[in-house]
Amino acid sequence: MVLGKKGVMGVMICYNVLMDHSRKRNREAHEITLQYRSRREAMLEEELAEDKLTQLLVFVSQLDHTPPGGDELQRRRKLFGECKRIEGEATGQFYARLRHWLDKDLPQAKSPLHAPRQTGDSEQL
Repeated sequence: MVLGKKGVMGVMICYNVLMDHSRKRNREAHEITLQYRSRREAMLEEELAEDKLTQLLVFVSQLDHTPPGGDELQRRRKLFGECKRIEGEATGQFYARLRHWLDKDLPQAKSPLHAPRQTGDSEQL
């Protein structure tokens, strides 16, 4: 019986070694697939970020050509500074920074402390 146990153990060892090699090959193949997918996904994300940035820049340009939009952008530039792309800045980073710059709340204009004076002749009761 002892001999049989050793024989079974020998088979188990060979089986585990074969499983380990098979797992290693599968894991390596899976990692290569993930790397390929990650590169492809990164390219798609970069293209999406480029599209979103282009749309946002077109919106800002159109906004700047309307009187109320131009006034608002001018106030933003005065309060928060200009929002220009920094050299070497990734598209996604610039998009996020510009989006944040546009989404910042502008402080309300100070309202007058007193109601405006009425001018003209009016009857007093």
